[in-house]
Amino acid sequence: MPPTIPLTADRARELLRKNAKLTTQFAALGARGTAAAAALARPGTPPSDDLVHALGAAGRELTALRTEAFAVAATLGLKTPPAETIDSTKKLEAMLRLLLDGLEQAERQAAAARARAGALAILDRVAALAHRDDPGFAALAACHKRAADARTTLSTATEIGPDAIAPFEALLTLIDGQHQLDDEQWGKLEDAVATAFGRSLAVAASRGNLVAR
Repeated sequence: MPPTIPLTADRARELLRKNAKLTTQFAALGARGTAAAAALARPGTPPSDDLVHALGAAGRELTALRTEAFAVAATLGLKTPPAETIDSTKKLEAMLRLLLDGLEQAERQAAAARARAGALAILDRVAALAHRDDPGFAALAACHKRAADARTTLSTATEIGPDAIAPFEALLTLIDGQHQLDDEQWGKLEDAVATAFGRSLAVAASRGNLVAR
């Protein structure tokens, strides 16, 4: 049974490093093999046991690396050539680079999905905010409208810009951080919220007048 392989781009890079190291080993063994072949021309001079063992170990390492590469490819659902055709470190390198490309793409997609989910959670919390004393608080209504617009944008955007959600996150942090923020942090957050949504909303958040419905 193939070993369980952590499906990360770092794992593919590690396999590439191992393959590069093995390529260097094969080159050194090739030089030794050339010398051994010349010695074989003289009767009674077989290759050294050390060379034979080293060649065997290198061959086994290539097989192990290939097995790992095929295990990763199978888990990703990638189409692969017959294993026996990957019979050199050069061919294995080409396959590993394809795996690395696939894993990097998968990681980018996963990161984008996490970012989208986090952004939507923030927008949902903002949409659920109400003013403690003023149900028609205009500054909050405008903030709700911007949050709804941001959600609509997220439904079609392929990427989330770093500044798209930051003002809403600052607002929630200001509301949540009544007892955790120092004066400097508080001031920066209040200014950020005031810049994004107006001073009245920043003051309402600072005074604890914005609550979850």
